[in-house]
Amino acid sequence: MNKGKGRIITSRRIEILLSWIFLVIVGLGGIWAFIGHTMFADNVAASIGWPSGNPFQQEVALANLAIGILGILSFRITGSFRVATIIAYSIFMFGAGIGHIWQIRTTGNMAVNNAGPILWMDLLVPLVLIILYLLGQHLKHKEAHPSLKR
Repeated sequence: MNKGKGRIITSRRIEILLSWIFLVIVGLGGIWAFIGHTMFADNVAASIGWPSGNPFQQEVALANLAIGILGILSFRITGSFRVATIIAYSIFMFGAGIGHIWQIRTTGNMAVNNAGPILWMDLLVPLVLIILYLLGQHLKHKEAHPSLKR
């Protein structure tokens, strides 16, 4: 697959894409969410349909900070560190997405940051991370063992 000089093989392209997703979406997105849930807590609460002064917001902020730092570190650290970051991010985001859906169904909470793009990001980004990581690993294995190609 990498016959020509200067061509980037498919597994490397996936690696580059994953690195940037970790840095921008997981890392900087997590830090951004931390800032929002701490410094602009009342505005963020209102945008989600939560009451102001919700004490759980500080806990959500710290979880976002932890995941954001993992994402930034995953920009450069690969292997099992990335797997752990994907697991932590996916559990948190899928859980948040399910929580948004629950709020929509039980309370009719259609606030923009409960039923809008955040809901879709909470559900789709973890799936994209998991799929890209597994696909990249599969392609690396195939590229490392050309005799296994079919």
